[in-house]
Amino acid sequence: MNKRIFIFLFIIGALCLCGCADDFATKINLDGNSSEGEFNSEAALYGTVQDNYGKPIAGVLVSDGMQTTETDAKGNWQLFSDLKLRRFVFVTIPAGYEVPSKNGIPQFWQRIPENEKQFKADFTLMKRAGSGDRYTILMTADPQIRAKTAGTDKYMFHSIDIYEDMCKDMKELAATITDRPVYSICLGDMVHNNMSLWEDYCEGLKDFSFPVFHVIGNHDHIQNAANDDLAVAEYEKYLGPTNYAVDLGQVHYIFLDNIEMADNSALTASATGAYKNGLSEEAVEWLCGHLSHVDKNKILMVCGHTSFYKKIGYDPSVSDLNASVYTGLFSAYKFVHSWAGHNHDYYNYAYAAEETSPKYPNVESHILGRSTGMLGLNASVTSDGGPRGYLVIDVDGENITWKFKACGYEEGKKLENLPADWQLRAYAPNEQGWYTSGKVYVNVWNYDAHWGPVYYSDSGKTKVAMSKDKTHDGYANSLYEQYKDQYTVLAYTTTPHMFSIEPSEGATSATIETTDRFGNRYTASVSW
Repeated sequence: MNKRIFIFLFIIGALCLCGCADDFATKINLDGNSSEGEFNSEAALYGTVQDNYGKPIAGVLVSDGMQTTETDAKGNWQLFSDLKLRRFVFVTIPAGYEVPSKNGIPQFWQRIPENEKQFKADFTLMKRAGSGDRYTILMTADPQIRAKTAGTDKYMFHSIDIYEDMCKDMKELAATITDRPVYSICLGDMVHNNMSLWEDYCEGLKDFSFPVFHVIGNHDHIQNAANDDLAVAEYEKYLGPTNYAVDLGQVHYIFLDNIEMADNSALTASATGAYKNGLSEEAVEWLCGHLSHVDKNKILMVCGHTSFYKKIGYDPSVSDLNASVYTGLFSAYKFVHSWAGHNHDYYNYAYAAEETSPKYPNVESHILGRSTGMLGLNASVTSDGGPRGYLVIDVDGENITWKFKACGYEEGKKLENLPADWQLRAYAPNEQGWYTSGKVYVNVWNYDAHWGPVYYSDSGKTKVAMSKDKTHDGYANSLYEQYKDQYTVLAYTTTPHMFSIEPSEGATSATIETTDRFGNRYTASVSW
């Protein structure tokens, strides 16, 4: 990068941080890439975006992973890229157009051939027949498949089998949704360090009737690569760019690689390499340029493998790479939902509901548990006691709601006794020796501060609010105790979504009820 471009990008970055890049963009051309109806013979990348009727589409964002430009009135675009450093050219599919997919993988990019000095990339987008404002997203996290021969995948169930169960359950649910589009998002760690498993992972998606958007996880990198660019090669081979975006209806979705691998070339391929959380300089440059084209009145759904915002006991927005940059960018938008996996536990943090003077009043942080259950065991629960499953997100315009969906299969067999709307699990006093306090405990895994109270009723109490109790989940901790000596990766886990209460003297049964933030009421019963 020459000095002039570096200084220019530095100025743009500063303008992005203070929220004035849009005004700046109206005065000058951000990257010198506008075709204005004519192609420059020196442009390294160029092409046209049109619809399936052959009509040009204006205003479509096109990027090489660093720079972003828009198509002009004739659908033309161009980028003055350094093709030695760029691997993809891709579009941000706009609202009003279908997301093309092949074997479940969205097709919004073209790979730039090696050693090319100039590359023409044309894109054809399918115009949507009706409104796309209403749709459903099936969101998963950390399927993290391992080979069946792996020594760390032999205790309860194999992760590949449980992953296949998850895919089967998702396909079955999607088939019942016939009045709106369905999409899926996987929040990273599709495989576990073993790059030969990408074929197995993609096999699970190949007959999906809906596209699956992905982010790259730390275990999806080549673990013994010399740098992050080399470490993403296998992911890119199967799933394309690691930083990109799409408009679905009225909401803007951003998918970011927030894992930067270190030089791990001294390791073996099966080892787990060192990395830092946060955005690389390249990701920041792409994000800043991209958002300069995105209306600040948009709701953003920002997806990364590890959370950009609040975690249990850790604040990435303070410590992660380039945190001040991305928090500054996102703070300028109408509202931001941050979605992540990585921690394998369920956790939600709504700043405006949790803090008197919220640090990020327009942000909520959502972390999903591992969709294939407790790591290594692939058990029916995660380490914090939430069932293995995924989130079902319904979007209608700007109205966004979600609900947990437990996976209804285990090793290909339908689970007959699985509650249809399972959102909480209750434990009797001293149940199976898992607790010794004499209290009734309840795990509400999808809880956040916008939910109503968790009410308890027994023979002597009527709708008494239970207290939040940061403790372990009884069943999950029993698995830890059972397998901790054999599988040392397991950890004793406490969770902030446990509730407890002393039962009335002489009570032998109780009912628990709560209402989620969207007005849905859930109940559970327990007896002893």
